[in-house]
Amino acid sequence: MTEPTRVLLIDDDRDDFLIVSQMLSEAEYTRFKLDWVQTYEAGLEAICGRGHDVYLLDYFMGRHNGLELLERVVETGCRAPVIFLTSHGNYAVDLKAMEAGASDYLIKGQFTAPVLERSIRYAVASKRSEEELKASREELKLLASQLLRAQEDERKRIAMELHDSIGSSLSAVKFCIENVACRLDDNPEVRAPLLTLSRAMEQAIDEARRIMSDLRPSMLDDLGILSTISWFSREFEKIYSGIGVEKLVRIEESQVPENLKIIIFRIIQEAMNNAAKHSRAAKISLNLSFENGSIVLCVSDDGIGLDRSGTVSEGRRGFGLSSMRERAELSGGKFEIESSRDSGTTVRACWVVGSC
Repeated sequence: MTEPTRVLLIDDDRDDFLIVSQMLSEAEYTRFKLDWVQTYEAGLEAICGRGHDVYLLDYFMGRHNGLELLERVVETGCRAPVIFLTSHGNYAVDLKAMEAGASDYLIKGQFTAPVLERSIRYAVASKRSEEELKASREELKLLASQLLRAQEDERKRIAMELHDSIGSSLSAVKFCIENVACRLDDNPEVRAPLLTLSRAMEQAIDEARRIMSDLRPSMLDDLGILSTISWFSREFEKIYSGIGVEKLVRIEESQVPENLKIIIFRIIQEAMNNAAKHSRAAKISLNLSFENGSIVLCVSDDGIGLDRSGTVSEGRRGFGLSSMRERAELSGGKFEIESSRDSGTTVRACWVVGSC
């Protein structure tokens, strides 16, 4: 037999308890087990104890009211299904109750046993669906986090393969070509093409190194995030010579968890490349600090912002912005963007150490 739905009535009027008890005993489709408490304090303790499936809450409770109780319950982090019962219909109170998280709002004397039964069933079903949706979101978040980690592991593997195979092979070929060219001083017609080929090999080696760095900078694993940030800033200024980078780092290497190092680097990489490609900035400020137990990353530019009279639309940067937000939030952080045509764009990410 199906377990009865556990109902708690929080009401200081015994007559209301008897009426509700009678209505629930007449329910046609659902069995109920009704409990009753009479005070604000007992109601708060009972809801936070989560011992019932649904709570019927009287609006008027002496010097307190039901809305105050619901708001207090929400503050404690408990999201129980609550149905308000009130003697007087009040649209403003109705709206406040809904905003506070109430499942329904019934006026005493105007609802019947079937209406009360249906309201309780809907409240319980809605709460169950909400919990299932939350569980699905958490599972999806976990899967996305695992996918992101697998992607980084694959990037690292490919970078190492490039270094160990293609990079080494290109270097060996370049050495052999130069060695042969050195022996052909008396044959310039053969030596010149070999030197040209050597320079082409040098370019191929540099390109392979660039690809390896984009996939996974080996410096991140060898020397850490702080050295990698300095290296990336220098390389960025070489490539985008018209953009200056102001770097302020107020954090120790040991204060950055290992799993966050690649996340921080990817956000910096994406934010700065976005600024270079779209913002028309002359300066980028990069700040990484440890503040009140949190790691705070801030990348800002003095460019035209995400949208300036339609000149630069968010759609052009949409994938990059989504990628940064996803990386930050999946690693337990918070992410936000501020942008205007007068002050450019600021990308900010924050992680509470210990929750990452």
